Amino acid sequence: MKLFYREFGHEGPKLVILHGLYGASDNWVSIARQLEKDYHVYLLDQRNHGQSPHSDIHDYESMANDLLEFLDDKEIDKAHVIGHSMGGKTAMRFALAHPERIQKLVILDIAPKSYASFSNYAQITNNHEQIIKSLSSIKLEGISSRKAIDEQLSVHLPDTGLRHFLLKNIERSKNGQYQWRLNLPVIRQTLERIMDGFSNLDPDDTRVNIPSIFIRGEQSGYVMDEDTLIMRKFFKDAELVTIPKAGHWLHAEQPELLIKTLAYFLLD
Repeated sequence: MKLFYREFGHEGPKLVILHGLYGASDNWVSIARQLEKDYHVYLLDQRNHGQSPHSDIHDYESMANDLLEFLDDKEIDKAHVIGHSMGGKTAMRFALAHPERIQKLVILDIAPKSYASFSNYAQITNNHEQIIKSLSSIKLEGISSRKAIDEQLSVHLPDTGLRHFLLKNIERSKNGQYQWRLNLPVIRQTLERIMDGFSNLDPDDTRVNIPSIFIRGEQSGYVMDEDTLIMRKFFKDAELVTIPKAGHWLHAEQPELLIKTLAYFLLD
């Protein structure tokens, strides 16, 4: 699949950033502008998100293949790859399949494990199920303003910051009707796979030895101390770093600390 992308800078090592679930490349523009002086940065919209094509298939093998196709099309032999949340799992799956194409790997607030509802992380999955259900319940026909959409959504999702983030996925069609850029039906159908992505992999068969760092938000529940065990089963020398006073969207909550951490790791 040919993915939509944004490009920043034209000198230095190639660096690809993959957004998370409900996100898009434009969430990362401010970060890219701080990195472009040292890197040639590409921000990708993953399938079923942003301005990239929609597909009935939404799994990590396919998304990793999308990244491979992008690198091949751009004739990029090797790149730093940064992935947040769902994008982090895409980046990990790509790295396990094509370690020779990774210079350094940065994973933001996600671990190589299942977050599916049957696990100990049911609350995280339930939160996503609530988000998808809430977005799908919004009736866009005849809506004349984003404020009206926000008012509908507030009944189900009281967090103003979360709603504003999600509403970035609203756009007007050619006939002026509001529509979702997200492929909500497919995301809803494949949510359990999005929450998983690793339970079918054996670390003994897929372990790689590439420079890898996992960066988590101190206030996020996605990555626990004990997750270093599974990280290092897949990525032999992985480091775990914590950004203070940040939750899951650490790039929006603590951008300067994230940039400093990236500089320390990528320039090492």
